Amino acid sequence: MSTQLPDAVDVLVVGGGPSGLAAATWLGRYQRFTLVVDAGEYRNSAADHVHGLLSRDPVAPQELRADSLAGLEQYPLVRLHHGIVNSVSRDEDGLFHATVDGSHQVSATRIVLATGIRDQFPHIGGFDEHYGIDVHHCPACDGFNALGEDVLVLGSSSRIPGFAAGFLEWARSVKIVTNSLDPHFDERQRAALRDHGIKVVEGIAEALVGDPGQLRGISLADSSLVPGSRVFFSYRYLPTNDLAADLGCELNRDGSIVVNKYQLTSISGVYAAGDITTNLKLVPVAISSGTIAGYACAASLRGHGTTPPAPPPAPPARWFI
Repeated sequence: MSTQLPDAVDVLVVGGGPSGLAAATWLGRYQRFTLVVDAGEYRNSAADHVHGLLSRDPVAPQELRADSLAGLEQYPLVRLHHGIVNSVSRDEDGLFHATVDGSHQVSATRIVLATGIRDQFPHIGGFDEHYGIDVHHCPACDGFNALGEDVLVLGSSSRIPGFAAGFLEWARSVKIVTNSLDPHFDERQRAALRDHGIKVVEGIAEALVGDPGQLRGISLADSSLVPGSRVFFSYRYLPTNDLAADLGCELNRDGSIVVNKYQLTSISGVYAAGDITTNLKLVPVAISSGTIAGYACAASLRGHGTTPPAPPPAPPARWFI
């Protein structure tokens, strides 16, 4: 797969995670000249495994990515570039103009935004060593792996009680460590937690205790230990939506991109896929939305001129109805 940067393409895909590579796969199958610009920052890069992916459960994220890139090799019109899209604009004729790596200009007829989100991490000793092994952010992804274990949930926002209660699906016990002396739980929430046997420990988390994979708990600032074998956290995540905002795409209140059933944004010619578009932030969902975006984007170019070396596309189906 060529990494040479072209000056013009049919489709620019921003992001090389599961949704971006799925979109590129289908654009390649429809012989659309496609450039994928990938910054190399993946939300699940620290995870040991991706779970719940049909026929690949579990699979290491690095293995899934390597296999996805190997699959793209059969599509010569798809090019991958490791870099950054700094800006994108749209001219009065509807053509998009992107700046890549600070200076190179690429024009595109269509855009697929697969830029993802960035998690805000707790500040606690040992986090980097444990993250993805026995410290996680996603109950759907890793909750099953806490089956029969003692789960600790970090957080103090009003959504934490509901987040913690979800682990009763799997865990032997669930405790909340607020990591704050002023948790935002009301009395109704506290009563519901008590009714379901979820203890709230108010204190500042200082460090994870135990080796990665052999977690023994969380030590607090007062030197006490809250025992547990697995930690989940629910802090803020930041949508990577700068390009979408610059293009004028409609955004939801949480910063995610509004799309229709074809993953088309409010801006003609701009599609979006993956975590930046949905509350279900799972790899299988990202792949599905990327597939839809890639297919719909390719289909939208039927009857339009394409960019060499792409062959002319078929005429629109509506011409034959």
